[in-house]
Amino acid sequence: MSTDFHLSTTKSAASAGPLAGVNVLITRPVMPASRTATRVAALGARPMIFPTLIIEPVAPADAAPLKTALAKLGDYYAAIFVSPSAAEMTIAPLSSTPIKLPASLKVFAPGPGTAEELARLGVADAQMPTTSFASEGLLALPALQAAAVEGKRIVIFRGNDGRELLREALVQRGATVDAITAYNRRAPNTPPTGLLELLRAGKINAISAMSSDAVTNLVPLVPAAERVDRLFNLAVYASHERIADSARRLGFRNVIETQAGDAGLITALLQRT
Repeated sequence: MSTDFHLSTTKSAASAGPLAGVNVLITRPVMPASRTATRVAALGARPMIFPTLIIEPVAPADAAPLKTALAKLGDYYAAIFVSPSAAEMTIAPLSSTPIKLPASLKVFAPGPGTAEELARLGVADAQMPTTSFASEGLLALPALQAAAVEGKRIVIFRGNDGRELLREALVQRGATVDAITAYNRRAPNTPPTGLLELLRAGKINAISAMSSDAVTNLVPLVPAAERVDRLFNLAVYASHERIADSARRLGFRNVIETQAGDAGLITALLQRT
């Protein structure tokens, strides 16, 4: 079986920076992981990229709903991108130049990471919650209340097996909602040899977890006999309460809930004791 990637380590750009001595395992998909790594390395940390969540485009045979939705964006009141990967896999293939979406289309992101990815792709001014960076936060926005969405069409770009909360709540508020699979998610098939070597040598002291799937997929990569004393003792920096709860249920003992995105991770790492 071919591998998805090889574990990648990045030398810190500032060995005496405020994060010197932090060896953080970054479990995000490859593209956002590289940006996270650059940011923490600039502060003296040693990032190690080992994505435990693989993002893939939908198969051509399954892409018709996505193509149709993109061709008819002008028919929608709003487009919601549920993650940075949703933004990347939906918009990036369209053009290498900034995208001009219909002027009437309202664009929503659940948090700063997705909004940042949209802006990088040329889609500015996405609306997002100021707290609760998840579906619950989106549903609290005035522009997504029943008075605003009743009788309107909304498209949600998400991964396979995405949460139904957002779609169901908007339907209950009177909207017609198209939930479009823009990408597929799966666990990696990469042999964890390099990861295990670092873990056994004590060269990892923090884990960044920005999705429940990422932390869930990490655990089976480590032999059961080594999880309790090696893996579960590591500090997990979870970017949402739901992710933190998942980590604790899996057995991690030191779980720190952070604010969303790279900024939240960095703030929490700087506050470590």
